[in-house]
Amino acid sequence: MINWNDMRYFLTLSRKNSFVAAAHELKVTHSTVARRISALEESLHTTLFQRTEKGCSLTPDGERLIEFAERLESTVLNLEESVSGNNEQLAGTIRIGAPDGIGNSYLPLCLARLQTIHSSLEVELIAVPMYYSLSKREIDILITVRRPQTGNIIIRKLTDYRLGLFATREYLQNHPEITKVEDLKEHRIIGYIDDLLFDRDLQFMEEILPGLSPQFRSTTVIAQMNGVAAGAGIGIIPYFMASRDRSLLPVLPERSIKRGYWLQVNPDSRQLARVRTTIDFLTTQAEASQELFLSLP
Repeated sequence: MINWNDMRYFLTLSRKNSFVAAAHELKVTHSTVARRISALEESLHTTLFQRTEKGCSLTPDGERLIEFAERLESTVLNLEESVSGNNEQLAGTIRIGAPDGIGNSYLPLCLARLQTIHSSLEVELIAVPMYYSLSKREIDILITVRRPQTGNIIIRKLTDYRLGLFATREYLQNHPEITKVEDLKEHRIIGYIDDLLFDRDLQFMEEILPGLSPQFRSTTVIAQMNGVAAGAGIGIIPYFMASRDRSLLPVLPERSIKRGYWLQVNPDSRQLARVRTTIDFLTTQAEASQELFLSLP
């Protein structure tokens, strides 16, 4: 008979690709992970992983087992939530991955409000400029700046938002006047590091003025906004972020850019009450914040 705990170890190792990383995730020793995997392989009379110096990779039999293991994982998660009565109190942990702009400047306030309503809910917010995997169960809810085109996921529009050029009053007073977009060529520009962009939809400068190259570059919009606030130059900042810093003034506001945030979740995870409630809460909060997302500060 297959032991569910062995299947849990199998899924973790398949997602982490090494015994040490899987052990860290499961809070056990790597020898325990190895022992569990060996027991599962023995019970199934097959080899599930190829062990190499670079880590572990699934064999063909291991790849076939993944689909069944993930179904079992979803069944266990739903069973635990339903039987324990957590549908009412929303106990447990919800992990959300989001780009650093909305993740650092907007979501913390919303999630704090959510926890005042559901005090037993634990929140983990990963607000970094990269995307984590829904399929590998690294997160429960994923927010992206691009609408996904494929995959077995549930997609929901969170909100549109506007971005524009900003600078400080002191910077504008000490540099040539800007009356048209071509004047930007005479100024210091702040933007992303092109070859480290986690999403090509963030190539804003090409929309403002093709060929315009930043002299101050960062992988995060938080760092870019702080650079603008420090007087390092002109940067493209979301209005919902710029509105928090009154030292930032819009430059050529007619040249604003519109983007959207998309919320994604696995169909199985969507059945969990804490995931459903968090999604509904975030979309309701975003709808109530349309003036913040779409208006000038």
